[in-house]
Amino acid sequence: MSELVLVVDFDGTVYRGDEPVRRYARRIAEALPAGQAEHYLGVFERYLAEGVAAAKQSTDTVEAAALREAVDGWGAAHSLAQRCHGVPPDVTEAAFRLSRQDMLDPGCELEVVTPLVAALSALRGSVRVLLATNSPRPGLDELLDRMGVAAAFDGLVPGAAKPDGLRRLLRSELGDDLRDRPWRLFSLGDHYFNDLAPAVEIGGAAGYIDRFGRADGPATAQAPVVERLLPAIHAWVADPRSAAVPAA
Repeated sequence: MSELVLVVDFDGTVYRGDEPVRRYARRIAEALPAGQAEHYLGVFERYLAEGVAAAKQSTDTVEAAALREAVDGWGAAHSLAQRCHGVPPDVTEAAFRLSRQDMLDPGCELEVVTPLVAALSALRGSVRVLLATNSPRPGLDELLDRMGVAAAFDGLVPGAAKPDGLRRLLRSELGDDLRDRPWRLFSLGDHYFNDLAPAVEIGGAAGYIDRFGRADGPATAQAPVVERLLPAIHAWVADPRSAAVPAA
């Protein structure tokens, strides 16, 4: 088994496209009165188009704060629902589960990032490739099969409870090397605090997909799309010790 470990996020990394998160927001909107639902979905769509810049158009301070703190579309849908419309957690959790089932529908469009999947498949054997996602296990295997990406991973970690769950995973994977050889690790994802901060904290390598230009923290490499991070992954495989995250 390879001593190198590549931990890969799922949403916004292995696939991209906003239809799945739109399904999530629409499920949440079903719990709101018609007028609130229309406003909620309108603000949410503005976030998908503009990112954090959407906050500048809001005259509601709570809504603007929710948009500023959202790291991705899933976070925006959740934060707007709970902070601005008082949607209870059990409703957002049920909406998330249903949106995962929606993703099994061929009519739910998403784009598998084929160059990444091809690279991961080629690296297996020289690198231990793990998919770590906060998504629950039910339906995940079927979804990966639908996308044709299951064979790209050595292991799946569903319900990862990132970021703290990722810290536990890294301790398990690296063991005694957590302190002395953190260069064994490369973490790839689009949510800095969930996917990358736990790796950066220990001195591992990190690839940051920064769609909205948030620049939430330092990384070995960052780009708006994952394809532009593939050279950094290959450079880490060739010389892991050289891929340390630069100091903030």
